[in-house]
Amino acid sequence: MTRQVVLIGAGHAHMEALRQSKRFANAGLTLTLIDPGAFWYSGAATGVLSGALDPAAARLNPADMAGPFLHVRQRVASVNSVTRTVRLEDGLELSYDVLSLNTGSHIAHTPLLEAGAIPAKPVSALAALRATVETAGGRLRLAVAGAGATGLEIALSLASLQRRLGAHPQMVLAGPDLLPGWPDKARDLARDAMARCGVEYVPRRVQDLSMGLIHFGERRVAPVDILVAATGLSANLPDGFDASGDGLPVNEDLSWTGDGSVFAVGDCARMVDHPRPRLGVFGVRAAPILIQNLINAAGGRTTRRRYTPQSRWLSILDVGDGTGLARYGDLAFQGKPALTLKRWLDGRFLQRFREEH
Repeated sequence: MTRQVVLIGAGHAHMEALRQSKRFANAGLTLTLIDPGAFWYSGAATGVLSGALDPAAARLNPADMAGPFLHVRQRVASVNSVTRTVRLEDGLELSYDVLSLNTGSHIAHTPLLEAGAIPAKPVSALAALRATVETAGGRLRLAVAGAGATGLEIALSLASLQRRLGAHPQMVLAGPDLLPGWPDKARDLARDAMARCGVEYVPRRVQDLSMGLIHFGERRVAPVDILVAATGLSANLPDGFDASGDGLPVNEDLSWTGDGSVFAVGDCARMVDHPRPRLGVFGVRAAPILIQNLINAAGGRTTRRRYTPQSRWLSILDVGDGTGLARYGDLAFQGKPALTLKRWLDGRFLQRFREEH
């Protein structure tokens, strides 16, 4: 009987596995993807939000890829690693020999979401937000809670969208720490960019959203029509795994510490020996190791490749004014070349999959 490799989630690494699906077939394996929809590329998300890119530029349909693989367009309800079965939302169960998770993350639950804030993830939510702002002609009072890289980039992108629509930017970015973990120079460049682009920075945590007001404490409030929450991420994991929001703990070969037949990569995983922030670059770089280890594990071979993520990486934020804000290790710089490089890198990644059909 053909051995089954089941992929849950159309993330960066799994998209590459689908692109190389012939390797699984040549090894006598059946490859199945379980995912309900399209792959939204996070690197192009804010370009879509600002209006610089069409939503189609950030979206890929796994079903359009050449294969051979099976695509089950459903959500996973739970996984039983003892019986090696995956239960879908409709109750159907699928068996696996080797399982891989690339299910991403979501904005961790906070009272702000209960009060009506829009989560910064999934990417499709930002595409819908753009449509809402466009319908209003940009004349909305906007705010973002969370001043990390995601929150900053969303705030700058929304201000850019308002300018594109001919409206005066009404944009507040709030959070006690601006770009935590980034070099001081990057924070200085970010403040300059916000001042230039019409984004007001409030170095306070948003404590509440009610009656059209965001509350910062000490009786300080600001009027708002839409609040976006970019306040921290939690791993997307199906029921059946005893893991925290930090992600499924994995070894250097990307296998779950609790079961060598289960693998995880990207935002839903936590590398025990090499913790890293949740960035798409690590899912992309881990893909070749994951693919080989899935094939080896499904074929009964004990050989495993090890993934050691780089200690420095390039991050480029789309400022929304035709420039990018980049950091590499302790270096930071801003300008049009940075954005040009970002667009080229993003386009090259997506084109690999569009060439399949």
